[in-house]
Amino acid sequence: MNAVLLKKLTIGSGRQKICVPITATTKEEVVNSAEQILAGPVDFIEWRIDFMKNSSLTDLLNTAGQLQVVLGQIPLLVTFRSVNEGGKQSIGEEEYFQLYITLAKRRLADAFDLELSRPAETRRSLVNRLHEMGRKVIFSAHHFSDTPPESVIISTLKKMEAEDADIAKIAVMPCSPADVLVLMNATLKASEAMTVPVITMSMGALGKLSRISGSVTGSAVTFGSVDQASAPGQIEVGFLEQILNQLQTN
Repeated sequence: MNAVLLKKLTIGSGRQKICVPITATTKEEVVNSAEQILAGPVDFIEWRIDFMKNSSLTDLLNTAGQLQVVLGQIPLLVTFRSVNEGGKQSIGEEEYFQLYITLAKRRLADAFDLELSRPAETRRSLVNRLHEMGRKVIFSAHHFSDTPPESVIISTLKKMEAEDADIAKIAVMPCSPADVLVLMNATLKASEAMTVPVITMSMGALGKLSRISGSVTGSAVTFGSVDQASAPGQIEVGFLEQILNQLQTN
């Protein structure tokens, strides 16, 4: 597997990395959340831009600039999650494209979350442009009502790899304990077969086991919470770090 470097952080080798999302709705709250998160164990931060209310592009750029000052050497992942993928608001393809490209040009983010559900042309253009500017891309897919078969999970992750994702990510919802095992087994097989790091999770209380199993299954990153979770089943970061340290196998 080819590890991915975000600033000084290596994803895809060593212990499963901890990412904490910022889900604040104003610039002031975003900066305050970042400072609070940095007081605990975190490897990098995800800024969920879709949570921002009534913000212009200029407002978002200013917020990103302040975030970079606060974060220093901690990498920043930028995500605009669309409503059909569990996000808080919709955004047009052109606006989505310009937001990501402008943030990348100004070097205000280290990595960008790109939904596999976006149109193929948007995906191709964004991946190419972001890579030209030295930024990393995490492709993502979400299943909020079920867990697809193992073969579908693996093929989805491989499709992301084939489209030049630097990291491939999928989140599913379990309806039974067996579904959690399906996700974990698919993760193991994908991580052994693919050349890019994978991030997987089974959501909700039932799926919490999948969020701490990366040392066994090969999921390179787990998402934890400080004050507000961005997805069901996220574990508080202090407790999460203790568990990961206990389970670390290499």
